[in-house]
Amino acid sequence: MINSIITFLKFDFQREFRHRLSFLSIVLYVFSVTYLLYFLMNTQGALVKMEVKYWNVLFWVIVLFSTINELIAQFSKENEGIYLYYYTIIRPSSFILAKIVFHTIYSSIISLITFLIFTLWFGSPVENYSLILLSILIGSASFSILFTLTTAISKGLKNNAVLTSILGFPLSIPLITLVSKLSKEAFFQTTSDNFTINLAILIAFNIIMVVLSVILYPYIWRE
Repeated sequence: MINSIITFLKFDFQREFRHRLSFLSIVLYVFSVTYLLYFLMNTQGALVKMEVKYWNVLFWVIVLFSTINELIAQFSKENEGIYLYYYTIIRPSSFILAKIVFHTIYSSIISLITFLIFTLWFGSPVENYSLILLSILIGSASFSILFTLTTAISKGLKNNAVLTSILGFPLSIPLITLVSKLSKEAFFQTTSDNFTINLAILIAFNIIMVVLSVILYPYIWRE
């Protein structure tokens, strides 16, 4: 199982390296949206007294939508024919786990680039960079796991992109709330008592979603 996951990961990364346009388009999307926010807020004088909580919220909203765009773009590259080929060479549990790992790594890279671009325009109020890095990695993993499962399900059900939003949106609201609370700790020199609780909840969420993916996806795979 591990060998098949590693093999499939290599295949995905090699394909992505050959078609780098999708990666560059996501980076351009992040850069454009971030600059647009900067321009609008600057013209309104909102940057002068921009509070840390608004910096934090805007950052995670951009990360969330860039993750969704990345996942939909990646899955749209694969037609029914390639899925029939996958069906003959890999188990569904290995397939979904490989996709989760690939999109987690991919989204983490995009999120780190987003942080750098966001810092370029809005500055960085971060006091603890190890905590913000941890938050970005955990948050990217959470978004990737959630939307990898929902996008894979919608792909199996006649490629209904609307279904991705319907399935993922209700869970993304409490998820982005938890992630933003976790990253908010990085803007202070000391952490609050809720830091460990929020971190534990996010890790538990990721584990539960991975287990659900392994259990549920084989039923979609057969369709």
